Amino acid sequence: MSNEPLSQLMQTVAGCRSSWAVPLTVVVPNSSSRADVIRALSLGGGVANLRVETLGSLVERIAGAKLSPRVRLSRATIAATVDSALATDPGLFAEVAEQLITAEALAAACWEIAHLNTNTMTAPTTLAGEVLRIFDAAVASLTAEYYVPSEAYRAAIDNLEQLGEVIVYGPTPSTPRDALLVHALAARGSVIEASSPEFGTQVIHASDADDEVRAVARLVRQHLADGTPAHRIAIHYGSAEPYLRLLHEHLAAAGVVINGPDAEGLADRPVARALRTLLRFDPDDIPRRELLDVLSERTLTQPPLADGMMGQPLVERLTRKKVPIVRGDDWERLAPGRVEGSHASAAEALHAWVTDLRHHLAEIHQAASWTEASTALSGLIDAMFRPPTDELAVRDLEAIRSLIADLTQIEGIAPAPTAGRIADAVDTRVRSHIGRVGTRGVGVSIGPLSDGVGRDLAVSIIVGAAEGIIPTRRTPNPLLPPEVTGITPADDIAYQRAVFERTLAAGEHHRVITFPRGSLRGGAEKVPSRWLLPTLEHLAGHPVGITSWGDDTRGVDAIVTVESFDSAVQSIDPRLGCSAASATEWRQRALAVVPAHERRGVIDDPTVTLGMTMRSDRLHGRFTRFNGNVSAVADLIRVLDEPIAATTLQDWVASPYRLFLTKVLCVDVLADPDADPQIDALTSGNLIHRTLEKYIQERIDGDEPSLERLLTLADAELARERDDSPGWLAQLWDRDRARIRADIEDFYDHDLADHNTGWGPHSVERKFDALELLLPGAPITLRGSVDRIDLRDGAVRVTDYKSGSPTPYSGITAGTPTDEGTKFQLPIYAHAARDLGAPVDTRYWFITRKGGFEEVGYRIDDAVQDILVEDLRLVCDAIRAGYFPPKPVDSHWGDDLLELIGIAGLRRSWTNLDDVDEIAEYTAKYGK
Repeated sequence: MSNEPLSQLMQTVAGCRSSWAVPLTVVVPNSSSRADVIRALSLGGGVANLRVETLGSLVERIAGAKLSPRVRLSRATIAATVDSALATDPGLFAEVAEQLITAEALAAACWEIAHLNTNTMTAPTTLAGEVLRIFDAAVASLTAEYYVPSEAYRAAIDNLEQLGEVIVYGPTPSTPRDALLVHALAARGSVIEASSPEFGTQVIHASDADDEVRAVARLVRQHLADGTPAHRIAIHYGSAEPYLRLLHEHLAAAGVVINGPDAEGLADRPVARALRTLLRFDPDDIPRRELLDVLSERTLTQPPLADGMMGQPLVERLTRKKVPIVRGDDWERLAPGRVEGSHASAAEALHAWVTDLRHHLAEIHQAASWTEASTALSGLIDAMFRPPTDELAVRDLEAIRSLIADLTQIEGIAPAPTAGRIADAVDTRVRSHIGRVGTRGVGVSIGPLSDGVGRDLAVSIIVGAAEGIIPTRRTPNPLLPPEVTGITPADDIAYQRAVFERTLAAGEHHRVITFPRGSLRGGAEKVPSRWLLPTLEHLAGHPVGITSWGDDTRGVDAIVTVESFDSAVQSIDPRLGCSAASATEWRQRALAVVPAHERRGVIDDPTVTLGMTMRSDRLHGRFTRFNGNVSAVADLIRVLDEPIAATTLQDWVASPYRLFLTKVLCVDVLADPDADPQIDALTSGNLIHRTLEKYIQERIDGDEPSLERLLTLADAELARERDDSPGWLAQLWDRDRARIRADIEDFYDHDLADHNTGWGPHSVERKFDALELLLPGAPITLRGSVDRIDLRDGAVRVTDYKSGSPTPYSGITAGTPTDEGTKFQLPIYAHAARDLGAPVDTRYWFITRKGGFEEVGYRIDDAVQDILVEDLRLVCDAIRAGYFPPKPVDSHWGDDLLELIGIAGLRRSWTNLDDVDEIAEYTAKYGK
């Protein structure tokens, strides 16, 4: 069918042209229909002395001239006056007046009131009365310079005579205010109603919104291929979330040019995000984690170094590991002279940069006027934000500079600025800055349902037609009950239905309605919108139930089911066209038509081929480079070329793949200083080790045993550790400190008893850097540090301190000195001490109350040495061969590195490795 309302409009315009000297105004429902009407009128005979306007533009033109020199009240200005009214007399909101959400909610309510007919308002509740009082107080001082939107409507209604002849096309008033204006316009001219309700010509339903929009992208490509002009295709949604983002994403992937609302506003992009985050910082308490998040977006300048700028990795390493920073005074630990060594210059540069940021934030916080605040904000932008390089960032920065300059306009209107008010003012303006993409009339249109009324389209598509989305659920606003707004829930539903039907009817040839059967976030199954049921019944030819719609419409050709993403890729549905939704989908289709084992090489893409090889190898248990077999480049493995520690060899046994990551690829995870509120087991053990090292060294140097001296050393180490760990909570640290001191006191008693048996310390932390051990095939060179060596009557005892539980070491005996090849420290340390005498005894000494001060060890002999050599042979042969199977660490402790790469996938890959010759010896010894 043809677009009957538009044809009627053309005829009416022609009939009004008895005199070209009389102006003619056509009032349309929205900006999109305005473009269609202008195009049609231009093609149909010209638009001389004719205006095509929306209700809003009509009001602004008439009222703007009539009410000049006053200007229209903006939302940002009314937000400022609401703040002032709350500060002066908060009334019922006194207890929550300082909360940002209070000002935001009241500003939104007052902005809505500003659009209503305030002359007829009454307060049905005390709360609504307070809102009206705040509104009156907010606008009372502005009437000399500003007019509210409702006043503009009244001025427009009183001055319609200047319009000449009037045609109202497709009126769909959403508020009583709009209805009054439409009624007044209708009294002066003609009214052409929008299209009468039409049934859809096609219904598509998919598993979720993502697949739904992907199906729409296929359909749009097919219509474009069939010759439908892009400007005559439009897609409309009842809810912007998630449909606006999905439409942008999938239509862009499909190569379809669009115009419509941007999927993200200024507030969602890096420059604005950075500014909003910085303005929430206290200059004296800048949090490291949040600041580094801002730095990572590369919108701020970088701290300068002598040879360039400080990159994000160096900032992370410096503030996480070298000098842990949490917030506040922690930054002073980077001050000149506080950090020594290779990081000194970087620390000074970062300290200077943070000091500069603090200075600019302090200027903003100390601003005594909004003009000063605007100047200080501009100074922050100039000093701390890097010049943008891409076009979008340039526009964003220009927009931010403009809204910062606009803050001067609320001088004398808003309360005196504070840090919070400045941040709120910037936040309000940034969040209200929503742009458009594309050029109206060029490409496929996307937008809310209300944009489709009065359109001249060949294809009208409505997405999201499920209950809860269309109609949209409206949450009652207690600040603005229906008695104030004049809009009841029934009115709102009626308006939504009218918009739905008229947007659907805008499609001349194709009227498509789609809906999801489920949610992207999971949850209950969705059912078709109540307004979709008539179309379902029309297409099916019989009644359709709201819950039995699936069975009732099965087999109907015009109702298309998209079962899943996978099915849509693997089978082409001609009802959606033969096109794909994206270039990626074309590639997926190419793969789908061949058996899985033949897909490698189908697509000429090395990355895809490698990805398929990796998945196949891991799935089918092939030991290749994708799960730890790097034997093809084993000559590049340098782990054993330098002296190696016993703990490194133990790490390979525990998880060969993890060792590959850390020692071959040099991957590591930096700890977050404020992630753990208390001392961890490793740090606690190291602290005790350092304390005992200093104490025993003093004993070796001739000092007598002394508990007081031992505790003094412990307190010094505790204080240093506390200073280096700003994230620990004080109350937890007090508890842990007491526990550690108690352990050290008990150690003193046990050590003194041991001393009384004749053992005397000979050395602590005795280092060895080139200890050669002969293994079958090739020797290895070992390095390490022995915690403690004691002598008694020529005998030697090697001690390795442990601060945990002895349970994991219960399998160690003289017969199993390496605990089945998993623990090498004692025999290696004994080997390093063999020059001091004989016999050599070894022990793990569990030096805490948790460990019960137990000892686990044995005497070294040739049998122990033979077991060590054989166990190390297996480890070293595998490392030299390049075998690093993906066995996860068998521990109840978390592992940040393996969690980062995906420990579940690692376990699956390890489980699938069965009957692999290269690691048969490993699995035989250590099991699966």
